[in-house]
Parts: sequence; C-alpha cells; structure tokens
Amino acid sequence: MEINFEKMGSWETEKALYLCKVAKSALDWDLSGFGMCDVNPNSGYTYLWLEDYPVCLYMPINCQLSESDVWVMWTNMEDGEEVEESLDNFSSMSEIYDWVKELEERGEKV
Repeated sequence: MEINFEKMGSWETEKALYLCKVAKSALDWDLSGFGMCDVNPNSGYTYLWLEDYPVCLYMPINCQLSESDVWVMWTNMEDGEEVEESLDNFSSMSEIYDWVKELEERGEKV
C-alpha cells in the first residue's frame, strides 16, 4: 500500500495513520496489498483503499480520531453509485461483506 505523506498536512497524516490502525485492528485488513491511503482532492476526505477489499474507508475533514468518524463506502462498478455507512453500523468485516452482497444483489435487480 502506498501512502503519500508529501500531499498531507499533519491532520490528514493523523487520520491516515488512524485509518490504517482501524483497518488492521478492527477489520483485520492486510495492509501489504496494492492500494493507497491519500486525501481526495475534491472532497478533502482522507481515505484508505485496497484492491483486496470491496469497500474503502474514509474520514471527513472535520472529525475526531474515533471509529464513529470512520465511514465505509462501496462503489457500484457498473454505474458509479456510491453507498456509505458509518463503521459503527458494523461489528466485523463479515458484516461488511454481507452488506456489500446485499448492495450488489439490489443493483442486479434494478
């Protein structure tokens, strides 16, 4: 995974490191795969994306370093629709996989 600290200020760096911590400790993500942790130039949100997982994690500009400020986002690869939920709504990565499966099934029926 690539982290571009050069483009981040100190607050974005703290959020990037926090996202990595949450991904590893709360969701058991393997952070060694292909992906990146960066700041979205349009929204200013700090995000973590790894190709091994069907979602990305992000934190908004104004937030605390707490799991309640971490958001899980799934993107429909067919039409670009983005669906997000607070990480607080999930107790495990297994629940996130179930959520993604429901979203994908819903998209196939539309």
